[in-house]
Amino acid sequence: MISVFKRTNIYLILSLAFILISTACLFITEKVSFHLFINNSHSNFQDIFFKWITHLGDGVFLTISSIVLVALFWKKYSYSILSFAGLNLLLVAGIVQTLKRIIYFDAYRPMKFIGSDLLYLVPGVEIHAENSFPSGHTAAAFAFFAFFTLLFGVKKWIQLACVVTAVLVGYSRIYLSQHFLEDAVAGASIGISCFIVTYLIIRMIPFKFNIAN
Repeated sequence: MISVFKRTNIYLILSLAFILISTACLFITEKVSFHLFINNSHSNFQDIFFKWITHLGDGVFLTISSIVLVALFWKKYSYSILSFAGLNLLLVAGIVQTLKRIIYFDAYRPMKFIGSDLLYLVPGVEIHAENSFPSGHTAAAFAFFAFFTLLFGVKKWIQLACVVTAVLVGYSRIYLSQHFLEDAVAGASIGISCFIVTYLIIRMIPFKFNIAN
């Protein structure tokens, strides 16, 4: 238990800090004004950078990455790592899609909520209009990089790099006008929660070589 916490403590603490600070911003700023402030702070470098880093939260990319990690650690953790990787992403996908398509199906994304005339849109990015809440990319990124730190987070700089990457994915969704801040905050909360729930579930299963122990 202690060694597992050491491999994820920096990641989880900084992720929680990001969620709390961002939640505070939701209370002290106005939704549209904050988004327009981010939207107006654009540059050519950021356009290219966030256009590509947002793919680190893409479901296909993270599924392939999870499969690669399972293959690398199969001999050490066997079915426990397969179960962990699969459940971690399935929980995220299930919760996000339920919220997006059933509960908050009428939540509009910035382009439809604000209007394309007021937004700067990054060239070459397909902008969506509906199913805004929560951000699936952000949720998947926070869950996956928590899993990554479970495997490689003995070195603190790796945990730090992972949480920075997850935050950048969340920010990219706002910068690209795919989501509002509230969507990214909810996504990060879901991602971290799914990782913790996955850890607790896998820890209770009596695998011979359990990644959660």
